[in-house]
Amino acid sequence: MLQFQPLDLNAQSVFLSFSKKFDCQLMNYSFAVLFLYRDVCRVQYAISDKFLLIKATQKEESFFMFPLGDGNLPAILDKIVLETLSTHKSVRFYQFCNDYAPLLLQWTEEFCEKTGNQFRTNSIREDFEYIYYAEKLARLEGHLLKPKRNQINHFTQHNIWNFTHISKENIEKIKHFNNLWDANKISSETSLEKENIALEEAFTYFFDLNMQGVLLQIEDKIVAFSIGFPLNTTTFLILFEKADRTCKGAYAMINRLFANEISKKYKYINRAEDAGVEGLRKAKLSYQPEYLIEVNELEIFKTK
Repeated sequence: MLQFQPLDLNAQSVFLSFSKKFDCQLMNYSFAVLFLYRDVCRVQYAISDKFLLIKATQKEESFFMFPLGDGNLPAILDKIVLETLSTHKSVRFYQFCNDYAPLLLQWTEEFCEKTGNQFRTNSIREDFEYIYYAEKLARLEGHLLKPKRNQINHFTQHNIWNFTHISKENIEKIKHFNNLWDANKISSETSLEKENIALEEAFTYFFDLNMQGVLLQIEDKIVAFSIGFPLNTTTFLILFEKADRTCKGAYAMINRLFANEISKKYKYINRAEDAGVEGLRKAKLSYQPEYLIEVNELEIFKTK
């Protein structure tokens, strides 16, 4: 029987040994993301038959991610599904990369034909992830991005500003800024509440997880910060970004400054999903993403 255990910091090296062979731009295949959301999403892991298995649970429903490893894929999928269906009406796989979707779907069709079960797939638009060329975000060239350049010009012309990296010396100051931001913005929106719990964890484990971040100040006052880390050798994830909305151009400015830093080492920037929030979706689309990564869910369920 599969033995799942809670994700903790000690699992980082084990996780990385599996994930380095799994080239995927989706953020939830990053140990850091799973760790930061481990309590919010009740993330657990197990190692079985040369595979790393990841399970998350929300609202008493469990979701499995695509197994990471070099073993017998059909055999480990059989084990996951048969064990789960022995006690539940269905089993779900969530957030599998398009590159691996054909493998999972082929196995699913064969499994359901063999067992008499049925399946369905769903495309989850609010979880699609936005991918940009780092250099394009740094340059902001072209007519469509002119409004962003105008915001930056306004910011630079009307403020005495400075830009620096997040360090042990200034992280407490950033936490204070975040608390003030939360007082005005955090409401009953579940996605914001979850994000903020994960952000508090990011402040606590920032250096343990080798995270990177920048902050923007007007004189000595923080007006924006941005935090992320590499997903693989080509893609950098920006997971958290906040700015003082009363400061015109602060969001555009921090975005461009961090993109310029990232573009020196990485080709792509993943700016995560929009969680179905209309304003956030509009903002992410306004930066002209190169493409969106489709996020899918597969459910196998008993017919009897």
